[in-house]
Amino acid sequence: MSLATRLWVAYVRTGAAKERVLRSVRPARMHFVHYSWPLRPGACPCDVDFCEYLRERELGGKSVFHFGTGGHHVVGMENARAPVPNEVLALTLSPNEHATYVKHVIRNPALGKHYKVLFADIYSLSAESLPVFDIVSLFHLCEFSGASDAGQRLSDCEVLRLFRSRLSPQGIMLFYPGSYGFPRLAPLLEQEVGAGRLSLLERYKSLVVYRGHDPVL
Repeated sequence: MSLATRLWVAYVRTGAAKERVLRSVRPARMHFVHYSWPLRPGACPCDVDFCEYLRERELGGKSVFHFGTGGHHVVGMENARAPVPNEVLALTLSPNEHATYVKHVIRNPALGKHYKVLFADIYSLSAESLPVFDIVSLFHLCEFSGASDAGQRLSDCEVLRLFRSRLSPQGIMLFYPGSYGFPRLAPLLEQEVGAGRLSLLERYKSLVVYRGHDPVL
């Protein structure tokens, strides 16, 4: 393990220990990601592959939901450089990642024209709070299954079905099998496929792409 990796692991573990102490004092404290994830395509290529997928498929002018911005905000940065930008609503559970977004937009307001970042728990959302999306990326679904607090109202299965219900006709959903939450997500995807609500469209690099369908009655 390199020195940089050891320092990163120590930083993450120290922050996690601090949060455990604070939640023991204040049990109602929100569960959030205390660190900001850097761009590390070798370890987590999903966001880079997502950008390449959109570019290669010439998907522009679409409504996109992106779960997990990373501190790099590469999806928003690449979207700003696209010939036809998508309208991207991204979500982060990291205050540091959201603060980085705010700094970027203050310095470069043009970034915010087509890229909005919401700090929120994905398990607290509702259909009434969401528009219709053409493209949904849920690369990190099921990674936070064990962390619950008073602000949540959905399970992983309910989050998956919520976003499938917010897909436009022929809309697509993308997932990342390299996620440590994917073993818990895979059976949920199988249920949706079995019910006719999703079908596997293609595999692209580190990602899998599903097409959404109206429920089979």
